Amino acid sequence: MQIYLVRHGETVWNKEEIFRGRRDVSLNEAGRRQADLTGRYFLNKGIARIFASPLRRAFETAEAVSKPTKTPIEITDALTDMDFGAWEGLELKEAEQLYPEELSLWITSPQRFRAKGGESLRDIQRRAKKGLQKMMSEGEGPIVLVTHRVLCKIIVLLCLRIPSSHFWEIRCDPASISLIERRGRSTTLSFLNDTCHLQ
Repeated sequence: MQIYLVRHGETVWNKEEIFRGRRDVSLNEAGRRQADLTGRYFLNKGIARIFASPLRRAFETAEAVSKPTKTPIEITDALTDMDFGAWEGLELKEAEQLYPEELSLWITSPQRFRAKGGESLRDIQRRAKKGLQKMMSEGEGPIVLVTHRVLCKIIVLLCLRIPSSHFWEIRCDPASISLIERRGRSTTLSFLNDTCHLQ
């Protein structure tokens, strides 16, 4: 089975380094352009199903994939962004002023981080793993998962059985595509963070 991981296109909050989490931010003009180009990439890939986070930035990106592939979008909370609790809506520099110790932990030991009122990476792992098992058990691929940076990274780490302490060693740019292939019990990361379709 082929599993394509797609991070949503750019938003104003991405560009301005504002913690997004569950805040429902739309794509900006650049993000909509990225989404259209991402959709074209999947035109002849024989996509069987598209799963998306319920948040607008992901859903709008999924719509751009759905249109050329004529594949309906299935919304799942398993792919929604990390809940950053009290941090949501804060610029990076504001978080640095208000929560210096917590921000340092997020940067140096992400597996130990949890914003006040938010989720930890372990929480994300649990729901991503459960969601993935369900999505993969419901038919053959290829499937497209349109989600967020944190989820893309965690899914890659999960599939490769790498601890979440390596979170920052995975790069995932807006509208990037990664491909995970499952054959029996074997999992291969065929490519990661591909943005060639945006050139």
